[in-house]
Amino acid sequence: MNLKEKIAEDFKQALKSGDTFKRSLLGMLKAAIQNKEIAQGKKETGLNETEIMEVVKTEMKKRLDAASAFKNAGDAEKAQAEESESLILKSYLPPEASEADIKMAIEKAITTSGSKSKKDFGQIMGLAMKELGISADGNKVKRTLDAILE
Repeated sequence: MNLKEKIAEDFKQALKSGDTFKRSLLGMLKAAIQNKEIAQGKKETGLNETEIMEVVKTEMKKRLDAASAFKNAGDAEKAQAEESESLILKSYLPPEASEADIKMAIEKAITTSGSKSKKDFGQIMGLAMKELGISADGNKVKRTLDAILE
């Protein structure tokens, strides 16, 4: 079962069980996937697994950003709801890369690029992110690379 089918199946289960919170979230996720398919002209063929994971990751990041904004505004209840949604979305993503995995990918990128200079930051970052794929948060990779290149 691919990721899109799993999301659809979980949506059906949420409908049957009366879980309105999860049903609403997964309905929005399905709509975001469909919108991306339309935007990329892939309505007939659909998105591949990586593209679907990117949509899930984007939606998760939106929830985390909203939770942070609600916390700053003093609305703990809405912040908690957004964090709960992000945890559900996170369950559809592969495990996050560890610090060791990130460092290893950066070292490999440095070796591949042949440079350890800050002027090649973008090239090294690009190679590392390509190696890590969707499993790594770009901000973590950036911070780790900054520390290594200092």
